[in-house]
Amino acid sequence: MDAGSYSRRVALYLPLKSLFLHHNRKLDRLSSLSALRQTGLLCLSLSLSSLLLFCIASFARVADAGNRKLVHGSIVTFQGRPVADAVVEIRTLQGTKVAGSHTDNTGKFEISAAAEPGEYIFLVASLSQISDEQVLLTQSDLELNLALPAPAVNPGPGTGGYVVSAKRLEVPAKARTRLASAQREFKKMRFDDAEREIDSALRMDPTFAQAFTMRAFIRLASKDFKGAVEDARRAISLDASDGESYVALAMSCNSLREFQEAQNAAWQALSLRPDSWQGRLELAKSFYGRREFVLALRELDFGYVDFPDVHLVRGNVLTNLGRSQEASEEFKTFLREVPSDPRGEQIRHIIAAAQ
Repeated sequence: MDAGSYSRRVALYLPLKSLFLHHNRKLDRLSSLSALRQTGLLCLSLSLSSLLLFCIASFARVADAGNRKLVHGSIVTFQGRPVADAVVEIRTLQGTKVAGSHTDNTGKFEISAAAEPGEYIFLVASLSQISDEQVLLTQSDLELNLALPAPAVNPGPGTGGYVVSAKRLEVPAKARTRLASAQREFKKMRFDDAEREIDSALRMDPTFAQAFTMRAFIRLASKDFKGAVEDARRAISLDASDGESYVALAMSCNSLREFQEAQNAAWQALSLRPDSWQGRLELAKSFYGRREFVLALRELDFGYVDFPDVHLVRGNVLTNLGRSQEASEEFKTFLREVPSDPRGEQIRHIIAAAQ
């Protein structure tokens, strides 16, 4: 039974005067209720309107912030030539990317994003060089015009095309067989046996560049870094088109803390083999050695590979950028992949300290 029928039934037992009084009170209550409902609807309508206006204003503010031009300008070489299709980025001082863009054919660029006023890293990277500069963004549309130094890269024959050099084709088949045997021994970590195979290959062909490159890697594994540098340089002098020899040189120089030469060699490796993750890793290590941590992180982000030492380098870089929690996750991944690594105990102490 609804409320209306119940009220009518009660009214039948009341005197006439009372009935009118009851009816008038009921009308008053209904009028009050109606007024309250109308007032409530009006308030709700006003609230919804206010909320809608607030949302529109907020959206407009976000849209304005998102479309705000942070930086514009141009990138040229020291000779004044425009650097086309270079990557330009704004990153925080901790290396987090805020926004990025590319230069056009005239070297001009524009970066728009939402960012709070403060200090940032402006980063520019071309195929053969990378540079950064700390900037203060206090207002929109900061103009930056930068000149990049000449790349420390000497393109050899076959750059970027993976062409087999004529010298490699001239190597006797028996010498190549010895090289293949050395590579198998190296994978089994039998370094003395691997070096004996390389020595045999070099007796058959003293100009076998790949054999010198392989021996450089063997000497690196044996921690003979100076010997590795000598072999890598000899390989390059015999065949400048082999990207692996430059990787070997970069690894050797990083091990000797000769970071500038390591950087130059890594750039050369990448100019010959743009997809070389080893070259990218050595470039990142050279930046790390020079305490250019944002550049190191960018290279690790660019050529990220799930390889144990990549996690170790990335963890060290993130630690120096003040991102200790992320660094701990990288160190944990490294320990999972190589639990018996001799550096494990030291890394566990670092993780415990971060926690």
